[in-house]
Amino acid sequence: MKYLLLFLFMLPGVSWPAPFVVSDWTQQDVTHCGQLFDTTPSIDVPVEVDPALGKRCKLDLAGLPAGTHTIKATFVRANDPVWGRLESVPSVPFTLVKPGIPALPGGLHLIP
Repeated sequence: MKYLLLFLFMLPGVSWPAPFVVSDWTQQDVTHCGQLFDTTPSIDVPVEVDPALGKRCKLDLAGLPAGTHTIKATFVRANDPVWGRLESVPSVPFTLVKPGIPALPGGLHLIP
């Protein structure tokens, strides 16, 4: 019995990551992605790198408030030796709706 418990404690816990919006993979020499949520200015985030596939934008939606949102992304080459910072035009807008939390339960009472 104790070995079964030891085995169960050794299993990794289940984690639920925040949802992400991702772009297609690219082979371009980009260093960052610009993320534009609704009407906020662009914020640079590092690209996700996979040696076999290339690079892509991966935008975290963890702190997004409830409601309808429009998200756009850009590819950024931050340190071009001749031209400095180079940024693509924004992507086609991606619209999503994050639902709000449910209303609180009411009318709690005991029953026999």
